[in-house]
Amino acid sequence: MTSQLQQAIYLAQSLRLAEQLELLKTLSAMIQRSYVLETQTAITEAGTDFSAASFRQSWQQATTGQTLPLSTVGRN
Repeated sequence: MTSQLQQAIYLAQSLRLAEQLELLKTLSAMIQRSYVLETQTAITEAGTDFSAASFRQSWQQATTGQTLPLSTVGRN
């Protein structure tokens, strides 16, 4: 644990409950944004082109039975 993190924890412990809850909400939002950005970056770096349109098409195919058996996936 870094000294910066230890200082942040010490500071958080010194806050009132209401302030700790506000800090928790803020940290949660920050972590979610960071996770989304990292996930999007990983997808982009992997060369995966995923979009809402692609998802809708895949979902439509799945719900209408337009799928392939797993045993045939990856065979040429």
